[in-house]
Amino acid sequence: MKKALLTIAVVLAGLSVQAQNIRVGLTGGLNSTWLMNKNVFDANDGLDIAATFGGRIGAEAIYSFNDKTGLSLGLNFISMNSQKYSGDETGLDGDLTTKLKYFDVPLLFRLTSSGGTYFEIGPQFGFLGSAKESFESSDNSNFDYDDYDVKNAFESTNIALVFGFGVDIDVSENIFITAGLRLGYGFTDVTKEYDSTLDFLADNPDYLTGEGQYLTTLAAHTDDDGDFNYEKTSRVFGGLNLGVSYKFGGTATK
Repeated sequence: MKKALLTIAVVLAGLSVQAQNIRVGLTGGLNSTWLMNKNVFDANDGLDIAATFGGRIGAEAIYSFNDKTGLSLGLNFISMNSQKYSGDETGLDGDLTTKLKYFDVPLLFRLTSSGGTYFEIGPQFGFLGSAKESFESSDNSNFDYDDYDVKNAFESTNIALVFGFGVDIDVSENIFITAGLRLGYGFTDVTKEYDSTLDFLADNPDYLTGEGQYLTTLAAHTDDDGDFNYEKTSRVFGGLNLGVSYKFGGTATK
């Protein structure tokens, strides 16, 4: 992560040479988030995924090469990518939520029309800040727990392809409001892969105490026949992209 932040600092220093071509501001949004895994999708009714939402907030710098093309660098300090699961008496028997919090760095190429509409695409580098698991049983039993730390069972980094579209609105000479949609798909694995149940227990010994179920990771290792057979977990998200930015120097152009 230190190398990534150093690279970002170098990029920002380079862009600052022509500050009149830079917009800097705040960005955020609300996403529908998913942790996609083939084993979970193939499971019976004892394990179902439910619609899950997470917020995002951060800062963004947009450098314009000309009126049509540019480069966007984001620093999303809080980026939630969670997944809710539900089950019945044949499986989970309650509701469980895995809450992942990332520090995301999207680096996106931008195409902008004369009317202010834009299209963006590029990689996003994610660094896992925390992973929490909460469970509420159907019968309100003593097995319920809240925000149990399961970070050790997840990969610390994630790389996704991000693309989006929307419109930049100049509300004054140097102030812009951005409204659009942004979607992303993670190519690298979210959950850690273990070669055997013993390897998982050796890495997560607290599982035996029953304090946390590590459901997202364990479900990724169990196929529909109940056998130990790992499938990768992909981070998927999409939703509103909102922002406000200030352009240094020059005049507002669409």
